[in-house]
Order: sequence, then C-alpha cells, then structure tokens
Amino acid sequence: MANRTDPGAKSIHGTNPQNLVEKIVRLKVYSMPYWKEHCFGLNAETLVDKAMALDHVGGTYGGNKKACDFFCLVLKMLQIQPEKEIIVEFIKNEDYKYVRL
Repeated sequence: MANRTDPGAKSIHGTNPQNLVEKIVRLKVYSMPYWKEHCFGLNAETLVDKAMALDHVGGTYGGNKKACDFFCLVLKMLQIQPEKEIIVEFIKNEDYKYVRL
C-alpha cells in the first residue's frame, strides 16, 4: 500500500482523494526519504505519533521543490482516511500546534 489509497476510503469529487494534490507534487512526495522511511506502512495510530513529532509546517521548498514532512503526512492522511474522531482530536489538540493545522 505504498502509494495506493486504502480501498475502503471514500472518493472525493468522484475521484481518488490523493488527486487533491497535484501529480507532480505527489511524485515529489513519493521520492522523499521521509516518505520512504517514515510514512511507509503508517496506520491511524502511528500517524498520530508522527504528527506529534513535527516541528514545522510547509508545502514545498528549495530549488527542487522538495516536500516537507508535514506535506508527506497530509498525503498519507488522504491515503488512509482515518476515522472522523481521530481528525476531531487532531483539531482539538492544544499541546501540539502543528498537529492542529
């Protein structure tokens, strides 16, 4: 399930939820070492732990437009679509400001 969306995930606008992110950016995320080392095989529980470890937020940066860790986790959330309760807890969280975004 490296780059495929969970079969049980809902389609958004009649298409794959990952398509909300442009193809070029998705390919850059898939080629990032963070994606390969930390996002491969994540589930909803381990995604929470990775989100708590974030210390910055961003999209792409640098001359090659590399994707930030935050953006890798956003794409992973689109892939696995965690339960609504988990997302609500992300938003209500006061202790970790980067998780709330």
